[in-house]
Amino acid sequence: MTNSTATVKSRHRWLRLLMYMAGGALVGFLTASGLLNAPSDLNWKLSVYYDYDLLFGILGFLFLMLAAWNTVILTRMPTSPNLEEELPSDADSLDSPAERSLGRAMIMSSFNVILSFTWLALSLSLFASTQTVVNSPETFNLINLIASGIAIFTVVLLQNITIKRYNTYFPDRTLDINARNMHQEHFNKLDEGEKWIVYRAAYRSFRAMNVLLSIGMIFMVLYSIFFSFAAFPIVVLSAIWVILIGIYYREVYRASKS
Repeated sequence: MTNSTATVKSRHRWLRLLMYMAGGALVGFLTASGLLNAPSDLNWKLSVYYDYDLLFGILGFLFLMLAAWNTVILTRMPTSPNLEEELPSDADSLDSPAERSLGRAMIMSSFNVILSFTWLALSLSLFASTQTVVNSPETFNLINLIASGIAIFTVVLLQNITIKRYNTYFPDRTLDINARNMHQEHFNKLDEGEKWIVYRAAYRSFRAMNVLLSIGMIFMVLYSIFFSFAAFPIVVLSAIWVILIGIYYREVYRASKS
């Protein structure tokens, strides 16, 4: 890197810092002068008829979209690999089109599992808090809870089918659903190149989580400043952050001793 390039990047960093400072000063001035009035609390009810019905509607729509996408991929791809017809379309690709579709199905299935468990957790929380939520009838909460349970059953079934299809295509590195350490056993079956890809992806995920947790802490502090004091989310984020860093350094220590 030349000195001129380093100088230009340094100037850009200082310019961004000055812009952030100017923006913070502007927001602080508007807030202090009373020109920018914040509500007393940040309430995301996302409702049309009942409280939070729009939120659950969005979750249900996303669930249906991912489930349909996963199902379409599974129905279009062969149940078993055909070595003669499923050759890579180009010399630079090691995977067949069906195997790439299977990878997308695995991704959709993982996302939908997280989404469905989020829907179920929110449904259970709302059902248990019916007395504190005024515009949330028990019938709506019960139907919503049943729908989230059906969603959980559906995504688990789709994930089982997707994993079985994956095991058919990759018998040398199968995933055992009933294994206690499924991911660890699958990782041990990978070759050195595949393990390197996993290491790289895990490290990038670790770095992204550090950034996201720091941003979450900042948002919680701003929430406490502009709305109301919120200690529990800050404590939870802090605990997750400490555990994440602790696991990282523990693995580094183990690797250095081996």
